[in-house]
Amino acid sequence: MTQTPEEVASKKITSRLKRSRGQLDAVLRMMDEGKACNEVLMQLSAVKSSVDKAMKLVIAQNIRRNSNCTDEKQLAELQKSLDLMLKTK
Repeated sequence: MTQTPEEVASKKITSRLKRSRGQLDAVLRMMDEGKACNEVLMQLSAVKSSVDKAMKLVIAQNIRRNSNCTDEKQLAELQKSLDLMLKTK
């Protein structure tokens, strides 16, 4: 059974958020263990990056759902524009 693009996107978002949750749990363990600040900050940076990627996927899914565009090439260009926008924030 083939999945719709929306189902694939939802699975990607869920997977990304679960990964972020795991990274955040690791930060909490590091704090409990009294790990060095630089180690905690490095892991927090990974959490932030992961959440940013999840946000990008949610926005991309919204664009796909609400745009009248059905051309995959144009959708890919919209995705690239979104990537650039999020990198400059």
